[in-house]
Amino acid sequence: MAAQRMLFARRYRAALLDYLLGSDEAGLVRAYELGRAAMREGLGLLEIVRVHQGATRTIVGSARDVDSVLKTLDAAGEFLMETV
Repeated sequence: MAAQRMLFARRYRAALLDYLLGSDEAGLVRAYELGRAAMREGLGLLEIVRVHQGATRTIVGSARDVDSVLKTLDAAGEFLMETV
């Protein structure tokens, strides 16, 4: 299970970052597919949210200003909603 969670976390982080850089519908489709894959792999909602929180924290940590942080958090929230 730990290996599955780590692999999911890597895929999630990459997909989230791609979405944040492009913010297009294809990124949201990818989020939806990640959520379905997570459920098939036996990962629960809490694990998905933990992965999201870790990925978001890492990405927000590199933001330059408050406006960037807020924009990133809004987009990351959309991505999470599509995932779950």
